[in-house]
Amino acid sequence: MRNALKGLALVGLAVSAAACGSGSSSGSGGTVNSVNQEAQKGQLGQNLDLSKLSPSIPDPSSPTTITYATFQTVDDRFKKIIDEFEQIHPNIDIKIQKLVPDSAQTKLTAQIAGGNVPDAAYVDSGTVGSFGLRGALASLDDYAAKSKAVEPDDFVPAFKQTAVVNGQLMGLPIDGESTALFYRKDLFQKAGIAGPPKTWAEFQADAAKLTDAAKKQYGIALFASPFETSYYWYPFLYQAGGQQTTNGDKDPAFNSPQAKKAAEFYVGLRKYSPPDLWNSNSFDGRVAFAQGKVGMYIAGGWFAGTMQDEFPKIDGKWGVAPLPTQTSGSQCATTIAGDDLVIFSGSKNQDAAWKWIEFLSAPRNIARSTVGTPKEPGASLLPTRLSLLNDQKLFSFNPIEKGFVANMKCGITNLSENPNWGDVDGGPLSDALAKGIFGKEDVSKALDDAAQQAKDMLNKPA
Repeated sequence: MRNALKGLALVGLAVSAAACGSGSSSGSGGTVNSVNQEAQKGQLGQNLDLSKLSPSIPDPSSPTTITYATFQTVDDRFKKIIDEFEQIHPNIDIKIQKLVPDSAQTKLTAQIAGGNVPDAAYVDSGTVGSFGLRGALASLDDYAAKSKAVEPDDFVPAFKQTAVVNGQLMGLPIDGESTALFYRKDLFQKAGIAGPPKTWAEFQADAAKLTDAAKKQYGIALFASPFETSYYWYPFLYQAGGQQTTNGDKDPAFNSPQAKKAAEFYVGLRKYSPPDLWNSNSFDGRVAFAQGKVGMYIAGGWFAGTMQDEFPKIDGKWGVAPLPTQTSGSQCATTIAGDDLVIFSGSKNQDAAWKWIEFLSAPRNIARSTVGTPKEPGASLLPTRLSLLNDQKLFSFNPIEKGFVANMKCGITNLSENPNWGDVDGGPLSDALAKGIFGKEDVSKALDDAAQQAKDMLNKPA
């Protein structure tokens, strides 16, 4: 997970195999088949005229500056996209407001409260629900209806779900990822392990074989920081048949028997995890995997790009596999997450801001910013458009991405309609799991205590 997922509640909308490209209809207006046919004709792809994406919406008549808040890496590739946009729209200037991933939502929340919001922003999908429920975001439905580049039915249904609040489109999904198991092939071979684990029992056994605490060698990396603790536990919760909330998101369910079983398994992996990583996070902890100090690592697709970019010397020594399931043949489940483009309701330049996020959302530019090109590889994130996921040529130079596309059939994501879920997720729930990882308290009891706190939190006014 490459950014803070504050407000993200993963409570049960499964992404079916169809969501990754069977041509079934979904969402509002049109069908996936029709969208893909348009893409094949080039109307949503390479031949789309980027200067005429929504011609019925005029450009500003005088110079206008759009403030764009983002925690994206503004590298040469991204600067080229800005330059191209500003050449097409000479009266619109893009001003970047840099955000720090872990504090992005806090920063934007303060700006909303102070009435000095940016015009547009790149935010994690959980933020869309949190801000949208509070009236801080502009509806994009009318804009999308006038756009040749944005077709809501071309979004992967689960990603689209994260962008819809109270029936209105309030974000444009721009990138996404599924969570998988990274493993060190060289360490597996040395430990006599034939391949990645497929069940919880194999996972635990392999972690034990890879661990030699005296040599500071461990089987799996675990993190006990807020949000990450719960986020990487969720796949096991789902696989066990549990969920976070019930009764219309008003009651906590993360202390059910199924949830406790998942928590006891996950927290039990602490015996095979380096304690000095527990206070770290999944990004900073990547070095331990690169140095061969941990044999397995749970992360999203971003991790593959990071390994390729930052640690090329270990290329070929690591691989990616689906997360192990509870038992052989039992249900698979993994978390998927993404990022969206939004316009703030307090923006005084909403039309110009739309021109910018629409430009970024054109299929060609989504492909550039996620998978990339042979000359400029992307961030190892997945495009959020069905027409792009169905294009096998797109992944020809980065085949590892194909595994994450396939992994999405097991993906589960949804935004809680309860605006207080983020406080529960990053508060008592994360704390309960962290207490288990640090060995401070039995995790089952900790979850019971957390559920008591969460009950009141979920039912208080937003």
